[in-house]
Amino acid sequence: MITMDPFQSLPNFMILGAAKAGTTTLFNLMKQHPQVHMPFTKEPMFFSHDDNYRRGLDWYRRTYFRKAGTCPVRGEATPHYLYWSEKVAERIRQAYQGRTIRFVVIFRDPVDRAYSWYWNMVREGREDLPFEAALEAEPRRLQENASRLRRTGSMTYGYARGSCYASALKPFLDLFPRQDFHFLIQEDLNRDFSHALPRLMKFLDLDAGITLRQMTSNPATMPRNPRLQSLLQRQSDIREILKALIPLRLRYAIKTRLLSANARPMPYHELDAGLEASLRSQLAPEIRRLEAMIGRDLSAWLPQP
Repeated sequence: MITMDPFQSLPNFMILGAAKAGTTTLFNLMKQHPQVHMPFTKEPMFFSHDDNYRRGLDWYRRTYFRKAGTCPVRGEATPHYLYWSEKVAERIRQAYQGRTIRFVVIFRDPVDRAYSWYWNMVREGREDLPFEAALEAEPRRLQENASRLRRTGSMTYGYARGSCYASALKPFLDLFPRQDFHFLIQEDLNRDFSHALPRLMKFLDLDAGITLRQMTSNPATMPRNPRLQSLLQRQSDIREILKALIPLRLRYAIKTRLLSANARPMPYHELDAGLEASLRSQLAPEIRRLEAMIGRDLSAWLPQP
C-alpha cells in the first residue's frame, strides 16, 4: 500500500499579510489560477490561533486542503501570521521540518493601513473610540488583553503595532531563506498590475500565460445593521450552538453572504493632517528598517518636509 506524503496537500506558499494591505485581493487572484488551490476561507488562522494549532496538522489538512488533490501550488492567506510572527514563524518552521515553503508579503502605506484597520474594527463593532484616542489607548489595551489576544491570534487594537512591518517580518527572515520571500507593495497591484503579476507568477512557478482578472477587494463599507454585524463577528452562546450543528464550510458561506448583504459603501472620514504626521514620525524607524530588509524605496511613507 502506497502512503501519500501529507505535505503533498498542505500549503506550499502562504500570503502572510499585512492586514488591510491587499491580502484579500491576492487571495482572490490566486483562486482564479487553475494550478492553484486556495481553501474555502481566506484565513484559516491555524498557526496563529492556539486552539486551532492544538488540533494538529492533520486537522488543518483535512479541514482546508482536503480537496487540493494533485494541485501543484497550494496556498492560504492569513494576515495574523505576520502580526503574530514571534510565535507563528517558529510553528511553521517546526511543521515543515526543512521542506520548502514560500511566503508572499504585501505592504501598504503604514499610516493608511493603520487607519483602514481602525475602520475595520469600527465596522465589526470592536471599536468605539475616535482614532486618536484609540492610538493613545493602544499600548494599555494590548497589555491588558495580552493573554487573550495572543491565545486567539487577534489583531484587535493593533493599529500602530500592525504597521510595524520590520519588527513583524524579522522572525520570518531569521528562520527562512530570503529567496523564499516575495515582497509586494499594494500600489504594485493598483498601478503596475501588468508587471507585478508576472513576477508573482514566476516566484510561485505558475504558468504566467493564464489570464487573471484584476480586481479590488474589501472596499470601505459600514454595516446597515450594527446589531447583526456584532452577532456575526463576536463570540456568543448562539454562535457556539450553531458551531455544533452546522459544518465549518457551510457556516463560513452563510456568514460571508450575511456580511455582504449587511454592508453598504461608505468612504472613511479624511485623516487629520496633524495626527497623520505624528503617526508617520512614530513609524519612521520601522519604515527605514523595512527599506533595508526588502530593498525598496519607501521614502513616500516617511514624514514629508
